[in-house]
Amino acid sequence: MSESEHLSPVDSATDRLIRWILLTGDRLQITAAITGLVFTTFLLFGFAGLISLSVSERAVWFLSGTLNGLLTLIAIAVGLNQIVLSQEMGSLDDLYDRTKGTFDVHRRMGDTTNVSMSSPQASEFFLQFSNAIDDRAVELEAAGENLTDEQLQEEISDYVETLTEQTDNISGDLKDLGFELIDTLIVLLDYHDSWQLHTARRLDATYENELSETAIEALDELEDLFLELDAARDYLKTLWVQRELAELSRMLLYTGLPAVIVAGLAIFIAPEIPGLTIPRPIIVVLLSTTIAVSLVPLSVLLAYVVRIALIAQRTAAFGPFIPEDEQQRISGQVMTESQKLDE
Repeated sequence: MSESEHLSPVDSATDRLIRWILLTGDRLQITAAITGLVFTTFLLFGFAGLISLSVSERAVWFLSGTLNGLLTLIAIAVGLNQIVLSQEMGSLDDLYDRTKGTFDVHRRMGDTTNVSMSSPQASEFFLQFSNAIDDRAVELEAAGENLTDEQLQEEISDYVETLTEQTDNISGDLKDLGFELIDTLIVLLDYHDSWQLHTARRLDATYENELSETAIEALDELEDLFLELDAARDYLKTLWVQRELAELSRMLLYTGLPAVIVAGLAIFIAPEIPGLTIPRPIIVVLLSTTIAVSLVPLSVLLAYVVRIALIAQRTAAFGPFIPEDEQQRISGQVMTESQKLDE
């Protein structure tokens, strides 16, 4: 996911690290980092003597609870597979209608963006949207220059300037992307089309009598583009969530069985440890490793679910209403972009 790490303006290394953990980072690397953190924590506390890792009764109690949790996670993996499969199964007519509907949407979006053939690659597909929005913004700006109302002319100029800046930003990011759905989705998370749609509707409704026919047509086309963009982004999110849940279920099964084996063996071996002449540091290392390995499926679940939940929260903000936290994030990002332009 190296291509995604520069997709949004950030202020510091801490912001980039948080963004990598929550969004752009490879989930296997995040899982390894969480597992390493668990191992290091138990190791340090064990060597410091703050916890008694060498007491077999406590180790057996902890691992027994962990084993029960692992069996539950495996059931969750099976449930996730059922959710994904339920979206893919159906009669031949249903599958045909679904596929035909998808191509109809592609054809309609191609007509909206004035592109004869929309790209099957997500990044290029949304790049066509960005270019179409930019073209309509240029038309609106040209129509606004002929207006006599200076206030309206200034509002259109400011709107077009902001619109062009945002489309230029995402266009530059989308050009560098490949076929990864998540990379394109992350770029679109920072595209505030809800605000742009609201502004276009406000200008159209407030200055209907003052606007020229060309300006009204440009605003109407922008509204259609924003609506199509929002629908296409939701469809992209749906595809990505299905693939992410399928991958999550596989990883839970792949890591669940080894974790169950390690935890089960440790439960049987731990009572024998006090009778063996094993130095305490080695016991601390072995038990810390056992605990970290047994918690790997939980680390996998945490790494995947956090990103899915965050993207679901962010994409839920697009539409006719903008939540307060999303508005604050938009305002902060716009301010950051303005500061960079001033510099």
